[in-house]
Amino acid sequence: MDKKASILCVDDEPVNLIILEELLRDNYALNTVKSGASCLEQVGLQKPDLILLDVNMPKMDGLETCERLKADTDTAEIPIIFVSALASHEELMAGYEAGGDDYITKPFSEEILQKKVQIVLANQQRKRELEEISDQAVEALRDSLTNTEMLGKVVHFLHRCQRIDNVDDLAKNVFDCLRDFELESSLLIQTEPENRVWFSDGIDRPMESQILESLRGQDRVLSFGTRLAINSNHVTLLVRKLPSGQEEIENLRQQLVIMIEGLDTRLHAMQAEMLFDSRREQLARVLESIRDKLGEIDEQHKRQTLVASEIGNELERSMRQLDLTEQQQKVLLKIIASGVSKIKSVDDEDSKLEDQFEVIINDLSGLLGK
Repeated sequence: MDKKASILCVDDEPVNLIILEELLRDNYALNTVKSGASCLEQVGLQKPDLILLDVNMPKMDGLETCERLKADTDTAEIPIIFVSALASHEELMAGYEAGGDDYITKPFSEEILQKKVQIVLANQQRKRELEEISDQAVEALRDSLTNTEMLGKVVHFLHRCQRIDNVDDLAKNVFDCLRDFELESSLLIQTEPENRVWFSDGIDRPMESQILESLRGQDRVLSFGTRLAINSNHVTLLVRKLPSGQEEIENLRQQLVIMIEGLDTRLHAMQAEMLFDSRREQLARVLESIRDKLGEIDEQHKRQTLVASEIGNELERSMRQLDLTEQQQKVLLKIIASGVSKIKSVDDEDSKLEDQFEVIINDLSGLLGK
């Protein structure tokens, strides 16, 4: 942007305003006020690009101030970052419900403050660009979808899921379907080593990511305000704004539950397929190792047989040089022949075992498709 983005800082503690001014004045055009009422008055005079809003203030706190701003169509689109010393799940949900875009916990570092301000301002700019591009497309989708049309789109979504084998394409499939319902949403999929989150418009929302994580393990369907969340074993879907009609909301809720359950089933199948492929590869490596070892054993047997034969021949040659009677030679030759026969017998039995192992290996290899 050619000019500095404008930020309105709202806090009833002068020291906090001084700190914010010190950290932000080099990069942004700043205005400061000390109350919620002064904030509303200042925004009426000049709309800022961003508001940093303290939660705990006397008379009109930050939550009420935010709700009033969001209720006014002239100021509803101004992004708001709450600044508070409190950051429990309840405070976070209250800030999100009031319409906040992010949450900074006191005390904060300059790096965190600068990063969150940059992200929110960048997202706001991106949102404006997307709104300009999509206005005509949104108008074309204003006709209400009948239950049959909804179900047809969900069935099509489920069919597409069965042909997808990675989570990024599954998330895109969800957003493609919800776009037909004119719904903006975010999606969390439980993966290893950490959960992944996607946003339908591609705009990163750190606070919404935290909300999705906090919704895991709660009720299957959750409604709060104009928002709807649906949980399954591996998935959490958050719809940001529901339509106004109660019947339409109920029909939509039913279709979304079907979608998320179908998505969850496909994720479970993908995990099973990955586990099977992994174990099949492990077994294939084990079989290959066994085959190599059997080859080594076979070579060793051949060497042992050759050595035994050479020893027998050597003993026979040596006996001729010994002063043995004919009877002694016969007895010794018989002993030698018996020993060689036993060695050969052991080798024959080992060969049979090797053949049996080879049959087992070939059968297993056939099952593995190798």
